[in-house]
Amino acid sequence: MSLHGWIALGTLLAAAVLFLTRWLRLEYVALGIPVVLYATRTVPEAEVALRGFGSHAVVALASVFVLGAGLQESGVAALLSRGMARLGGGSEGRLVAVVCLAAASLSAFMMNAAVVAVLLPAVLHLGRRQGVPAPRLLMPLAFSATLGGMVTQVGTVPNLLVSEYLQRATGRGFGVFDFAVGGLPVALAGILFLVLLGRRGLPSGRREEGGGARRPEHLVPLYELDQSLTRLRVGRSSRLRGQSLREAALGERYGLTVLLVVRPTALGNRFLKPTPGLVLMRGDDLYVEGPPEAVVRLAEEERTRLGLPGAEHVERVLEYGVSLAEVAVTPRSLLAGRTLEEADFRGRYGLSVLALWRGGETRREKVTATPLETGDILLVAGPVDRIRAVRESEDLLLLTRQDEQFDASRAPLALLFLGLAVLPPLANGIPLAMSALAAALGMAATGCVSPAGVRRAMDWRVLALVVGTLPLGVALERHGVAAAAGDLLQGAAGSFGGPALLSCLFLLAAAVSITSSNAAAAVVLSPVAARLAEVAGLDLHDALLAVAYGCSCAFLVPFAHQVNLMVQTPGGYTTRDFLRVGGGLTAVAVTVAIAVLSLL
Repeated sequence: MSLHGWIALGTLLAAAVLFLTRWLRLEYVALGIPVVLYATRTVPEAEVALRGFGSHAVVALASVFVLGAGLQESGVAALLSRGMARLGGGSEGRLVAVVCLAAASLSAFMMNAAVVAVLLPAVLHLGRRQGVPAPRLLMPLAFSATLGGMVTQVGTVPNLLVSEYLQRATGRGFGVFDFAVGGLPVALAGILFLVLLGRRGLPSGRREEGGGARRPEHLVPLYELDQSLTRLRVGRSSRLRGQSLREAALGERYGLTVLLVVRPTALGNRFLKPTPGLVLMRGDDLYVEGPPEAVVRLAEEERTRLGLPGAEHVERVLEYGVSLAEVAVTPRSLLAGRTLEEADFRGRYGLSVLALWRGGETRREKVTATPLETGDILLVAGPVDRIRAVRESEDLLLLTRQDEQFDASRAPLALLFLGLAVLPPLANGIPLAMSALAAALGMAATGCVSPAGVRRAMDWRVLALVVGTLPLGVALERHGVAAAAGDLLQGAAGSFGGPALLSCLFLLAAAVSITSSNAAAAVVLSPVAARLAEVAGLDLHDALLAVAYGCSCAFLVPFAHQVNLMVQTPGGYTTRDFLRVGGGLTAVAVTVAIAVLSLL
């Protein structure tokens, strides 16, 4: 091996030590690698040393960060978590299964850490409601998010990196779902292990009790909103057709509050906030709250079709930008002694008052004309952002948690852009980096993700790691280090056949990922896998898939993956817990992955 080969190897080992010890920030170490390689003439071409800045993988990865943020902000992830809540009733095993499937499904198209961040509060709430301790749920959540990332090209960083290596080596990278050939069986087998056996090794913890501040959904039965929230449809002959909500004056004439207007369009439903100037059109659905007799009278007088009240109407309202909350009148509030009309409550706060709670009784009649008193509790409805703004008011105290509320009105649009990112590479061979970038721009332009959400989504450490380590992989391959490592593996395990070699690649990738990072492991071991495939007669695709799967097999210790660290503290886990459950899951993953790859 040449002097430059030893320099490349020394750079790799020094970076691994710094990654593991965290003596320097990870991004500083990563971005220092191209500088060292260029300064020592190990990679004398500046364009090669800086190749990472123009890498397809970096563009695709940054775009996937934005897509994941869009799925989160548009409510797609929250809708899935609500579905998880509906299906997770019953036994602990069923709840663990639902949590695992939800996390794996989301992480196929979102970064693993984002998935855990989205689902963690919902899982904790489910555990409290059903009396299942957090330690029984959080490790399965984190491990399933990692397993789901193995299924698609966009699911995790190593998949993108080995695909780029294959693109450079053969002119054609992996497709979006090519990783599913082994990733899907591994994910399903891993989830089955967690549900049937793995959870038995988890600490029992303390049973969680429901409590704390009420959430919006808790207010529905308390105020019997499922009996008073009704849907009205504006038909061809309706007198409401062509009128603005101000002109219709449903509050003044009937004592009804419009919470949401749903308008059908050629591209699906639009969910409109009930502003005074909104003009009603044929086909509009109005979700109104108020006395049933008033709703019937409105339907008769205005020739409007009437639906039956029900919980599904409440659910629709809560999922599309409208929330419920209880607010209390504070002791020094300027609202005390004044009516809601006198205080212009709706104009000042942008919220509708549905009921007044005073002296242990709920009042619905003539609420707007009743002088308020200190300690009165108002049930209000309105946009999530306006309810959250109440926190800044000195006149009202917000009593209802709003952390898990969301606006899913852009969820269909976000799913459309996700399809735009994933489908063109499958159908027309368009590079994933291009389609993902177009979809990310579309999400940002249409408001599926906010500018602040884009900034929060960008994990600059991961991007810097990819940019910095890509030229290291080139150096290791160019100067024979990768070939030497491939020959060493062939000599050590070649006599045992292809499955043994693939197992070595898998376990080596897992070990390097734990000691450095999964991105660095993918970059460094891709050329090793290519050399081993060449000398041992393995299929290059299988060898690279073994590396990708191994890079995602980070179950043994808490610091092996960011998602492990995210659940360690709230779950109260020790390293022994990760070794006990993660060891079994690792054995399942390597067995299934190698079995599938050997059969191809």
